[in-house]
Amino acid sequence: MKNIILSFAFLSIFSLKEESDLKCEDFHIGKFELVNKSNNRKYILERKQKYQTEESFDLKTGKNLGSKRVYNVKWINDCEYILLIDTLKSRFDETDIYINSNGGLKCKIVKIKNNSATITTSFEGNSVESVISKIN
Repeated sequence: MKNIILSFAFLSIFSLKEESDLKCEDFHIGKFELVNKSNNRKYILERKQKYQTEESFDLKTGKNLGSKRVYNVKWINDCEYILLIDTLKSRFDETDIYINSNGGLKCKIVKIKNNSATITTSFEGNSVESVISKIN
């Protein structure tokens, strides 16, 4: 009986570990959600190895807030990457051109918990922390 209880406890711990045992590489490809309550938007990101598409939605109405944006993704290492707006596939403005011409947005996965990653995005000494959750 004692062995059965120990085996069950071990399997329970092992299965919990597997669910939350994601690594930075698990955020290279897939579909993700980012909720930004400060601007009342939800973003759906779909990432392939070298590019990322992004759609934004109003949190209250669920309404799509514009055209899909496409970013080129340059992986520096497993946990760090640079985002540059793809000016051939996306609408862009002067800010996007300025960001691209100054090296792009530098992103770093700083923490992974369950199916989510905390990412710090930096540009010209300013940084913003956000959480993306894997949905696919």
